Amino acid sequence: MFADAPPPPPNDTARSAVVCVKAEGRRPLQFSGKLEGKRPQPGAFDLPLKPGVEQCNNLLRSKIATWTLTVNTPGFTPCRLPAPEFGQRVVYSAKASARGLSCAPIHKSPIGTWKK
Repeated sequence: MFADAPPPPPNDTARSAVVCVKAEGRRPLQFSGKLEGKRPQPGAFDLPLKPGVEQCNNLLRSKIATWTLTVNTPGFTPCRLPAPEFGQRVVYSAKASARGLSCAPIHKSPIGTWKK
């Protein structure tokens, strides 16, 4: 019998992460992100989300700032996504309903080479 190999430890040297958001429903949603540090940083984005389509963005690691990620739509409190896990590809769902805007993780997988 063979045992499954334990998952690899978190990659502290990974330089990027991929964060995707898949919108549900008909209400227009925006996926936004920016690096927050002591000084203004490049890399801010504000992307429209289409229902049923994953909108992804590659985020690069910064030593002097941290990523802030949100999903928002007019009239609702923005949904804050957790800081990206570098070396990972994370997919979230986002939906605006009568209860408000909700975001939840759907899938997470490592990024990198396909070889094992």
